[in-house]
Amino acid sequence: MTTNENPTPPETTPPDTEGDFEASSAEFAKALQEFERRQSGAESVPMAETQPAVGERLSARVVSVGESHVLLDYGGRSEGVAETPQFRNEDGSMGIIPGDQLELYVVESGEQVVLAKAATPSKAGGARAERVAALAALRETIDAGVPVTGKVTGTNSGGLVVDVGGVRAFCPVSQIENGFCADPGVYVGQTLEFLVASVEEGRGSAVLSRRKLLRRSEEASGRQLLSELKPGDEREAVVRRLEPFGAFVGLGGVDGLVHVSEIRHERTNHPKEALKVGERVKVKVLKIETGKDGKPRIALSIKAVSPDPWEGVTERFKPGERVSGTVVRLTDFGAFIALAPGIDGLVHVSEVASHRIATVKDALKRHQAVEAIVLSVDADKRRIALSVRQALEASLPPARTPQIGETVEGRVGNVVAFGVFVDLPEFGPRASGLLPRELSGHAGEAEMKEQFKIGQPVRVEVIELREGKIRLGLEGGPRPEPRAPRAPRAEREGGGRSGRGERGGRERSDRPRREGPGRGAREERPNIVSSTVPANEPTTMALALRKAMEDARRKAEGQGR
Repeated sequence: MTTNENPTPPETTPPDTEGDFEASSAEFAKALQEFERRQSGAESVPMAETQPAVGERLSARVVSVGESHVLLDYGGRSEGVAETPQFRNEDGSMGIIPGDQLELYVVESGEQVVLAKAATPSKAGGARAERVAALAALRETIDAGVPVTGKVTGTNSGGLVVDVGGVRAFCPVSQIENGFCADPGVYVGQTLEFLVASVEEGRGSAVLSRRKLLRRSEEASGRQLLSELKPGDEREAVVRRLEPFGAFVGLGGVDGLVHVSEIRHERTNHPKEALKVGERVKVKVLKIETGKDGKPRIALSIKAVSPDPWEGVTERFKPGERVSGTVVRLTDFGAFIALAPGIDGLVHVSEVASHRIATVKDALKRHQAVEAIVLSVDADKRRIALSVRQALEASLPPARTPQIGETVEGRVGNVVAFGVFVDLPEFGPRASGLLPRELSGHAGEAEMKEQFKIGQPVRVEVIELREGKIRLGLEGGPRPEPRAPRAPRAEREGGGRSGRGERGGRERSDRPRREGPGRGAREERPNIVSSTVPANEPTTMALALRKAMEDARRKAEGQGR
């Protein structure tokens, strides 16, 4: 009796019918066909699709160990190779044997795949493999836009020195922060995230940028902020850049502009007078609109979140009060005086000095401290009218009456064709006198205007007082001749209109009347002879006429012959 060495298979129930048997056979054939298809598909995969990428980490089995190269099976169509020295121990003995499973990096990929050990760099060439693999990985992050982590090991004149996975990298100072980095040394020893800007194969290094990463993060935050921001919102901001027209501030992902007029309530010529780059400020959103370039434009205000200095101004400054301030701006029509932060008053040109002036600059200068009298306050229009003249006149001695013959100092108020008006504050706030042209030493108005400038001090002497008017002469200058007393008008006219009196004229009745048959007859007029020429001596005109007549007579006689 023969015994079956194989174990007895479990009893199975034979198919009850022929249909069940055919169904089982069809199912088995289908499974076999699927297996063969998969196997055929795996073998038909092109080599290019199974090639590993440079920098890729993979597992490989040691096939053989030679003096210079090691053959490795990494699962590809052919074996890969690696340099043998990198697998030796410090004492020179071999550290691997066939069959060992290793974790390696792809250094070169193509017809021949070259692998390298990722370990502590050694003189045998392991450092090169690690560096090449790391550089390959950094190149991949450029296209992917994936940040890398590196430790700042030091600084140089251009920026930060960073260790990124064993690769020496450099981050320029302009790429450390969003703005200017004043002290790159504060980052030494810190581990930061960067974006790889470029990889330098020849030097085996990379150039990094932290600024791009920060900008990318801010842009994402900016999109979120713009979806929520609306006019009237108040936000914290950081001053980014200062320009003559305003300050750009960062709101956390998006920038806005604070116009120079919205920085503070005081007048600001340049934003740098009130702000510094990097300073944190509180702003209010005034307007949000889209620019021509499609980017959002956000108008902001710093002074809108500050208290209004004009509130209660009528209680602080009242008409008639004496106030102190500083000249902040000069114009053709007057000067603006800063009375308090955000509150300026205007001194009209007519109220700048106690004497007349040509321009405001003749009496005031910027940053000059002055005192003035408040004339009026209009809180609605934010206007305060001031007078420096009244403040000056209040400190002058009382006015006095001028005396003929006294010499005083005045200031030129105006120059006209007939003379120079001189302001005389000693005789009153608005007292003035006239220096006639004939006593000024100059013949015409142009010469007088060249010699006498408005506001110029001049010493004059009071020479005449008549009906409240003061007639002046220059100190030590010419004086007018005494005037003869004038006779009454009736006496000057000789008792009536019929005579001319001392004027030597003839009576109207003595004038000869026109004779002849019409108005065309010439009127015979008597020859009026000057009192300095004898009556019997011919005049120059008579002599010329006589000579002309004689010449004509001779010419006529010559023609007759």
